[in-house]
Amino acid sequence: MMEMMKKTTILLLMMAALVACGDDDDAETTKKPDYIAANEEMTLSDNSEGTLAIKSNCKWHLYAEVDWLFMDPASGEGNGKVTITASPNKTGDVRSGTIYMRNEDNSLERTVIVYQKKNADNSLVPEPGENPFPE
Repeated sequence: MMEMMKKTTILLLMMAALVACGDDDDAETTKKPDYIAANEEMTLSDNSEGTLAIKSNCKWHLYAEVDWLFMDPASGEGNGKVTITASPNKTGDVRSGTIYMRNEDNSLERTVIVYQKKNADNSLVPEPGENPFPE
């Protein structure tokens, strides 16, 4: 009986050693948690662009909740720089919009709030072809 327990113990120790010394393939296939980071807010002048620096270990895409913010590029992988452009602010007030950053499977989301200053000279000149007197 004692001999059998010794053999069983030795066998278990050998199996444990094999598992512990096995390939590191599992470590490479185990995915690290995704992360995306960028400045949490930025301010643009009336008609300007800014740069959003992204730090990430995954694929990402951006979208804005407002129609006056544009991103180039709107997607990427890993660290990157995105040019944020705002159309002219004709509201007469400071306005804000949110840019959403998400990883590939949408399981992670970060936001950047973009503030745009009001028109410096307060003249709300219409674009060519635009009705200066909205209905």
